[in-house]
Amino acid sequence: MDSLIIITIAAIAVLAIVSAPLVVRRFRHVFCVPEGWAGLLYHHGLYVRRNNAGRHIIWGRGWTIDLVDLRKTSHIVPGEDFVLAGNICLRISPHISYQITDPAKAAHETQHWPNELYNAALRALHAVLGGFSSGELINQRLKVGEQILAHAQPEAAKIGISIHNIDLRYRIFTVEPNRAFLPLKDKANPAILESDETK
Repeated sequence: MDSLIIITIAAIAVLAIVSAPLVVRRFRHVFCVPEGWAGLLYHHGLYVRRNNAGRHIIWGRGWTIDLVDLRKTSHIVPGEDFVLAGNICLRISPHISYQITDPAKAAHETQHWPNELYNAALRALHAVLGGFSSGELINQRLKVGEQILAHAQPEAAKIGISIHNIDLRYRIFTVEPNRAFLPLKDKANPAILESDETK
């Protein structure tokens, strides 16, 4: 009888030793978040918290993590066209320098935050351009960029993004025949605004 108990205990011990790594592998999750990134931690799809850079160990089932890049980066937004004298066209494209400051907002407040940032920059561009003449657009690029930045920053903050700077890129070319343009009031030279969205 005693030998049967000993054999049973030994079998249980062997089984525990063999199965322990499998149990640990199933319930122990190791997540590594790189420097300059943040990890959004979810439990069965429900957002729990933000993990900063480093190695994180979590026990249990149903844990996942999404990495979000927090480093500063830039993006050029397709801009707007002005027709100047002599059928010369001036294209203005905002170059946006930005950084994600609230990764949870960026991930949860919108389906695709780059599109929202793009649209915020275009709306700011539309709001500001009507207040400048064609000459001012060319000669006061910094002032125009500052006003576009002031309009775009609050919208970007709603989705967890901080816009650091907006630099305007200009390109001059000849107007193509039979292109449709929308009128824009110009204080100095008659200019016509065309949205890339109408092409």
